[in-house]
Amino acid sequence: MLELTYGGALLVLQLLGLSGLALAQDKHWRTVMGPALRHPQSRLRLLGWAALTLSLSLAVSGQGWAFGSLIWLLSLPPAGFAIAFTLAWRSQWLRSLGNALSR
Repeated sequence: MLELTYGGALLVLQLLGLSGLALAQDKHWRTVMGPALRHPQSRLRLLGWAALTLSLSLAVSGQGWAFGSLIWLLSLPPAGFAIAFTLAWRSQWLRSLGNALSR
């Protein structure tokens, strides 16, 4: 049960990190939020890298360096595909993250 909790938290942190890094790009920000709002690019980058670093530390603390880093690396592509498909077809789903960070 604990491994399932680690896996879920790892995936959520990776999704948060990759969505932050995606929204830090001007093109994706305009797609999700429109051109009217201020673009907090540095905060989004910081959020993205911090969430990815936290997810790596979570994976390593739960499984050790050898297996934890492998799990972290192998769970990045599904999270990346999920963010890419979200940006392509349901970009409004990321609007709440943009609203929270544009204040």
